[in-house]
Formats: sequence, C-alpha cells, structure tokens
Amino acid sequence: MQDLHRILGALLKTSERATRLLASGSGSSRGLPPAWLRKSTDFVVTGLSQGSTIIEIDAPRLADVAEEAFAQTDFWIAQPSVEDTALDLAAEAILEAENVNSTGERFDASVLDSILEFKKAVRSSGATFELRRPGKKAKPVSLTADAYTTIDSRKSQLPSPQAFILSGKLDEIRHSGGRFQLLFKDSQALPGRIHAEFLDEESLRPCWGRNVTIEGTVFFKANGKPRAIEARSIAPFAEGDEVFESIPQSHPGTQDLLFPEFISDARRADPMKLWGAWPGDEPLEELIAELNH
Repeated sequence: MQDLHRILGALLKTSERATRLLASGSGSSRGLPPAWLRKSTDFVVTGLSQGSTIIEIDAPRLADVAEEAFAQTDFWIAQPSVEDTALDLAAEAILEAENVNSTGERFDASVLDSILEFKKAVRSSGATFELRRPGKKAKPVSLTADAYTTIDSRKSQLPSPQAFILSGKLDEIRHSGGRFQLLFKDSQALPGRIHAEFLDEESLRPCWGRNVTIEGTVFFKANGKPRAIEARSIAPFAEGDEVFESIPQSHPGTQDLLFPEFISDARRADPMKLWGAWPGDEPLEELIAELNH
C-alpha cells in the first residue's frame, strides 16, 4: 500500500508538472493549481491486475478539460493532440528526459524532480516502471536505473535561471492569464508571464502592441535556448534600451565547471535586488560606450 501510494504520487506529480509546463512555460507553481489542471489530472484507477503490478488508469482528454489553457500553446511548443491526456504528456517528458540529445522542450528542473521520485518509490533495488499507452503505436515508456542516472545528469546540466533586462514588442496572448509574447527585431519571440508578486494583468493592458523594456528572470531549456521570461517590471521603451533587444542564450553545464565555489550561493541569490542600485551618476551614453568596449 505504501509503495502504491508513492508510485501513484510520483505519476500524478509528473503528469501535473509536464502538463503545466506545456501550457504555461513552467512546471513549477505558486499556490493551488488552476481548475483546468486539476481536471486534467483527475485520474481514475480502474483496476489492478494479477499480482498488483499493473495499474489501469483512465485520464481525461486535454481537449475536453483544458481547451482554453492550450488554445495558443504554439507560443510555447507544439500543441498536444486532441486525444492526448496529462499521462501522455508525462510519458513524453520521461522519453525526452532519457534522451541525452533532446532539446528539453518537455521538461524543466521541476519535471525532472518528479520523475526522479519514482527512483525512491519502491524500496527494492532494480525496480523498473513501464508506462503503456493503449492505442499508441509507440513502445512502452520505461524507467530503469540507467534512466535515473541519465536524468540526474541532465538535471545537473540544466542552465540556471538568470536575471535579464530585455526590450521588444509586447504581443498579447488570448486567454492570457498574465501571459504574453515578447517580439524581437530579428523576428524571434520569447514567451513570458508576469510575476504575481510584482505585477498584475492590468499592468499589461496599456502595453499591448507597444515596445517595452522588461526586467525579470529568464528560464532556459536544456540546450541553452530561452524557454520563457517571468516579468517583475514592465516599462515603455526608452532611449538607450536598444542594448537589450537581443534574445538571451545560456550555455548548459558550464556554470558549475567554471565557478563551482560560487554555485550554491548564486542559486539562492536574487539578482533583481540589484536593479536600481547602481551608485554612479554617469550619463547613459557613457555607460553604453563602456559596454561596447
């Protein structure tokens, strides 16, 4: 009973975080999950097979319970199939986490943490889990000791979130819930969401369709490309903000190798607290000239 409780808990958490990531750009959350996510993970255990090693589960289709949340997921990554469930998204996240060459579209650190909970769900060593999807031609998704080693390694190499100031055109997302898209001059786009502690949806209203400068935290995929920005401040584009018009990049796995003694402290720090603390009174033109050197 305890093993079963931990196994189902790990499966539920992985499904919830993988689904949230696909819909919003982040698998982690603050506060209670939204109604559409609770409905998406309202699974029903329909049977236990002989020996109690096979658990049969029914899950609702995302098209039936979370249509609005995925109405414009092309802003994030490819839309799920109309037949997909949160269990399907969990399976796809596990497959991508096990593939050392994947870009990291379907997982972040929170999703990997939930997958790794399977490792300690059963006390006996060597336990293997398979997630079979009836009606799918794909092979069963397996979690083995080797898979956990790969996933642990992938998690350690994930680029850390970083504070950035970015400038671009603010594009509205319908059914936004505080989400937006920042368009850059080179036609690239970065999805974003507001940080609820610093902004509300009304703060976006006067900025739609205009050039703005955003201060916030950028989250990266496993391949170092940005996934999304969480905005703490949004202001009209001002003279000199041209230096912030490039989409950021990170280099997976390099931070720990270059500066191992600083990593633990840096991950606890909040770089945005430094914003506005510049002590000098140099004119903007002088600062830009120094940056260009």
